[in-house]
Amino acid sequence: MTELQLKRPKRLWVAALMNILVGLTSLAALVFVLTSSLVADAVQLGSGTAVLAAFIAGLLVVSSVLALMGRPRGRQLMLIAALVFYGSILLQNAYILGQAQDSIVPANKLLATVVRSGLEIAINLWALLSSKTRRYFGGVLAAT
Repeated sequence: MTELQLKRPKRLWVAALMNILVGLTSLAALVFVLTSSLVADAVQLGSGTAVLAAFIAGLLVVSSVLALMGRPRGRQLMLIAALVFYGSILLQNAYILGQAQDSIVPANKLLATVVRSGLEIAINLWALLSSKTRRYFGGVLAAT
């Protein structure tokens, strides 16, 4: 007998594609900052920071692809990568917002980034912890 193959939930598509696009954009921005002569020396990244940023963005992309492929560990890896990636952005901007007093960056832009990162975390939690997604990965695991 053949086992029923569950359809990939749309919420998984939404979260994974969002993560892939954001991760690739972050990697492109990182390459630009590291290679462009247009970037001031004051904002150049150290090698350790650049490697960590590239690793986290790359992990977000790879784990999202693995989750879309139906790999059971991809789901947990995608959730961890999303929490680290978006959580670090949220915490950095919340910290700067708390310290902001006529800073270079307007407070409303920092607040918008904090809210956006919170929404991106919520989308990943919704997509990866829902019962539909758990059933999908459980079915994929049982079928393999």
